[in-house]
Amino acid sequence: MNKWWLEKPMRLIQTNLREIDVQTDPDEFIGSLKPFAADVLLLNVGGIVANYPTELAFQYRNPLLVNDFVGEILQRAHAEGMRVIARFDFSRLNEAIALSHPEWLYRSLEGGIVNYNGQVHTCLNGFYQQDYSIQMMTEAASRYPIDGVFINMHGYVTRDYSYNYYGICQCENCRVRFHGMFGHDSLPRKEDSSDPVYRDYETFKQVTIGELFRRRSQAVKAVNEHIAICNYTPEGTDIFRLESNTGIDRQLPEFNFSASQHVSMVMNSWEQMAVSNSAVHFVDFAMRHSAVSPHHTAARLAQDLVHGAWLDYYVIGTLGNQDDRLCMEAVKDIYTFHRDNEQYYTQLQSHADLCLIYPDSSSYYGSIKEFQGLYRMLSEQHVLFDVVHDSVLNEPRAEALLRRYKAVVLPDARNLSETACSVLDSYVQAGGKLLATGGSSTCSENGTSLGAYRLASLGADAIEETHPRKQGTYFRIRPQDKEKLRGFEPLDIVYLYDEFFQVRAKAGSDSLLGYIPPCMFGPPEKCYYTTVTDIPGLIAQDYGQGRTALLPWTIGRHYEKLSSHGHSQLIAAALQDLLGHEPGIQVSASPTVKLVAHTSEDGSRLLLHFVNLSGQLGTAFHAPLPMRGIEVSANLLGRQPHSVHALKAKTALPYRLDSTGRILLELPELELFETIVVELNS
Repeated sequence: MNKWWLEKPMRLIQTNLREIDVQTDPDEFIGSLKPFAADVLLLNVGGIVANYPTELAFQYRNPLLVNDFVGEILQRAHAEGMRVIARFDFSRLNEAIALSHPEWLYRSLEGGIVNYNGQVHTCLNGFYQQDYSIQMMTEAASRYPIDGVFINMHGYVTRDYSYNYYGICQCENCRVRFHGMFGHDSLPRKEDSSDPVYRDYETFKQVTIGELFRRRSQAVKAVNEHIAICNYTPEGTDIFRLESNTGIDRQLPEFNFSASQHVSMVMNSWEQMAVSNSAVHFVDFAMRHSAVSPHHTAARLAQDLVHGAWLDYYVIGTLGNQDDRLCMEAVKDIYTFHRDNEQYYTQLQSHADLCLIYPDSSSYYGSIKEFQGLYRMLSEQHVLFDVVHDSVLNEPRAEALLRRYKAVVLPDARNLSETACSVLDSYVQAGGKLLATGGSSTCSENGTSLGAYRLASLGADAIEETHPRKQGTYFRIRPQDKEKLRGFEPLDIVYLYDEFFQVRAKAGSDSLLGYIPPCMFGPPEKCYYTTVTDIPGLIAQDYGQGRTALLPWTIGRHYEKLSSHGHSQLIAAALQDLLGHEPGIQVSASPTVKLVAHTSEDGSRLLLHFVNLSGQLGTAFHAPLPMRGIEVSANLLGRQPHSVHALKAKTALPYRLDSTGRILLELPELELFETIVVELNS
């Protein structure tokens, strides 16, 4: 089978067409793509609006359509060597059709429909999505030589474009199917993770979303097996597509590693799958005509590029009718650089030897913030790491995947199956190192709290008490702790301001840090503490041939909130001093420089990538400050280099080898991004 989407990282541009855009001259439309060196076009074909002369009675045809816009664009795109991915959206249906078929529609908690600007929300379990959507996709796939399909908003949509919330769908189709799967007489009415019925509903959503997407994928592949399936889920997907975007009401500051996180997670979790992370042009739904900072867009695309992912840029309308065009030159520069150097970003293997688990199944505990804080700490310390989705821990290949890494970090991953616990314990038993935080493994797979740490490899089991967030609490780094943790000579304390699990340490484990119960913090005259307990905030234990460290509190969430140096230093010490994890590549650079490293698939190259994120200042993204004199030391594992050059700067770099065989070099200057290519002797 010709899997064109795996041949190399592509350069995709999505033009999310409005109804009026079918009046654009097709030659002008295709001509606007050429300066961007794009080789994949994603555009609206059907669903909410059909931009071709559909023969299906229940697909709304664009009222401004005169000719066959999709057919004309396809013909011209293919003539230019571009692939075309057809976009569909089945989450809404025009009221002219929808109101005659109430059984197809989403129902709010009050039993009403959601009609937003004449588009009515449909339900995933109704006939329109379950069956008619497949007819629309197969009609387009049969009529046109499309190269791929993409389904927008595939799932359960409970908010409109103004972010108004209408609740869990209460339609009869959902009720009957939920009852058949779990036996509950009614659907939950509140998103409450402590409710076992809601936890079943979360599983219900996951199962039904995956089942429908597989059926849609199979139907399209039955028409043409060479059509790539693109979506936001791994189920039946060839191209996993994600977005780096902004939201006007989203918590700030922005997580400026979203592109790196998305790409790394897909690349290291699922095999034989391309990844396309979109740099979204606009600010938010209500600000679609205004763009984010061009430096923000460039930083997202640079992260996509250095990870070996597709480049992906997404606008509303066409490239030729944007009202805010400031970022266009930056996008062109990155796209054309990629075109000229794509050989260096194709068929790469990650050089990271640490794995950070993405705790998706525990997200309703706030575990994603824990993940993001740990991600930032590791990145700022220039630790090389991959991201792996927690669902992979349940798969037969999980143990083999984890064996690639010397260490695994588990960020407050509470909802772990017995299989996942067994995989992680086996990994440590065989010599792996595990750093766990928060309540990792304290709940069953479906979220039932079990009151203990279920990972046998951790140095704690029973939870004696769960302390809710309290003001005035700390951990003391005691003199005996400093004998095991380096770099704490001028630092005796770190603050605690979140949930803390008071645990029973196992015999033979090492208990570090002393918990300080709530102490007075006002007035200043009363601001002192008198008690330092032996209740540990960090526990290390040998297990088999490996070792673990447990911080039974959410140190990552602390760092994501206020970025205390003490919390970051504790993570570095836990990895290096307790677990003995020493990075194979070391750099002297600002914490705002993101380090990524790969080897080429044939082993002939080591590639060291740097992305300069120094331009972020609060909510603003400015041009990054040039970084100079970045020193690099890398273990070549006995290989000999024969040349080194900087790809963006187009210059050779001097280097030397030290007595241990490590290569030592310096990157003279870093602007937005750079890739150092170390060519190795065979």
